[in-house]
Amino acid sequence: MKKILVASGTSDHKREFAVNYIKEYLEKRGVPAEVGGDNIYELKLDKSKPDLIVTIGPQNFKTDIPVVPGTVFVTHIGMDPVCEEIIKKLQ
Repeated sequence: MKKILVASGTSDHKREFAVNYIKEYLEKRGVPAEVGGDNIYELKLDKSKPDLIVTIGPQNFKTDIPVVPGTVFVTHIGMDPVCEEIIKKLQ
């Protein structure tokens, strides 16, 4: 099962909203994935080993893991297209 990490430095509430929205969207599309969240300033990528990262806020780290910008989960505008991008990058 693929792992998605939502990384945010803004607030736990915004991060949890994004985690839940992505999780529900993927379930409706029949895409199995584990979706979790973490503070962008305390990431331990070697420990969590995600297949994809969704960032809410500035990306202050370097990685070879695919990254999808997730600011749309703060504005609530354009969330479905970003979820489709997540699905494409997971395949």
